Amino acid sequence: MKSQKSQSQLKNIAKNAALLSLTILLVLLTALGWVHDLSLTDIPTDSWLGRMYISLSYGEAGGFELRSGEIPAALPAEFAVRTGEEMRGAQYNEIAVRSFLTTYKSQLSTALSSVTTLHTMPEEDYQQALRMSGLYLRYDSRIPLSLATNWVGGSYHAEQDPIVRSIFLGQDGSLWVRTDTHAVYGAKVRPLEGSLSATDLAGTFCTFAVEREYPGVLPETLLFPQTMELHTLKSEAPKFDADSAASLQILLQAFGYEPYMRNYEDAGTGKRVFVGNQSTVRVGSDGEVVFRANMVEGGLEAYLQSELGKEQPLPYQIDYARSLLENIFQSFSAEATFFFDSHLTNEKNTQLLFRYAVNGVPVEGTEGILAVIEYESNTLMSAKLNLRSFAQNKESYMLMPTAPAAAAASGEPCGLAIGYFASEIGLAPSRYYVTR
Repeated sequence: MKSQKSQSQLKNIAKNAALLSLTILLVLLTALGWVHDLSLTDIPTDSWLGRMYISLSYGEAGGFELRSGEIPAALPAEFAVRTGEEMRGAQYNEIAVRSFLTTYKSQLSTALSSVTTLHTMPEEDYQQALRMSGLYLRYDSRIPLSLATNWVGGSYHAEQDPIVRSIFLGQDGSLWVRTDTHAVYGAKVRPLEGSLSATDLAGTFCTFAVEREYPGVLPETLLFPQTMELHTLKSEAPKFDADSAASLQILLQAFGYEPYMRNYEDAGTGKRVFVGNQSTVRVGSDGEVVFRANMVEGGLEAYLQSELGKEQPLPYQIDYARSLLENIFQSFSAEATFFFDSHLTNEKNTQLLFRYAVNGVPVEGTEGILAVIEYESNTLMSAKLNLRSFAQNKESYMLMPTAPAAAAASGEPCGLAIGYFASEIGLAPSRYYVTR
């Protein structure tokens, strides 16, 4: 009797344990389903529930991949390092620029991160500062100072955020920036640690125009004794068909599409139109590709709103667009690089402009536009691409050295740059003056 009673009790205990386990499992599954339906816009990220959501959704590393700032979307067009003994620099040389950034990125980051207030400064004071030891860099892009800080790994804190074309960082802790309107701003920052050295960089001897008294160009214009020889270029649109190397599949996958999705030929434009649920991709034989979302749900989510914190969205928008364009570049042979040129922002959207560069030299005019990309908040809503492949022609040009080009400038001081321009024999390189 006792044995039968014990067996009955054990069976009841086992049944109760199984029911309890099932009940706990049901509660967990219900909770997981509820958490899965939430987003970080519904729960605080610093709460235990927010931390659990991040861990379940993104793994134990928890948190988000910090994409912005790791890969600059635009490198400086030129740089210079000035010491008490010499001054060396380079222009339109990506290898030399990367060497400069590798050597001085930390110092630039520390200095730019310590900016608290910028003041408009007299031109004469800036010209005097250029004669002292320091670091100089100039962009062909029009970028906010906060973005330049972000790209060297820093964090910008000042309220003023001018659009800059060049930066000079004195070894004594004086910062000078030239804006896109040629205005000069200054600030006191942390002095550069250690001594500057230009001998180990991939640069050549140069001077600032202020030392040679060329009033027609900006005083920080770099003058090099060497000339430059650049080949002309031919440009053509990639052919997305079975007989070419261009890959329609890679192009479409960059936008989350598949080649077998519903598509048709637009009789009016001749473009092949691929249709998603709430967006379309139009691919033309002339290299024009247009992605357009009909509503926010059809766009491409670039980042989570909670990912920003107190940061501005522009670095994240640029970085997502840069990554998208890099994927698209795999779909055809471009023989070029690209860089972020400028942006326009209003209350509703942000528009980004990217341009082509060949051997570090920008392609000017409409031929050089790679992409115009538009965001609404964190969602990429449209992208208009001009896909081109570039190849060198046999013809080449010897460009005028910088000193004679600077001496020939007249009128209001201007910048001095190099670009490829459309001509009868293709894209021809030329020096040109940059006005306001």
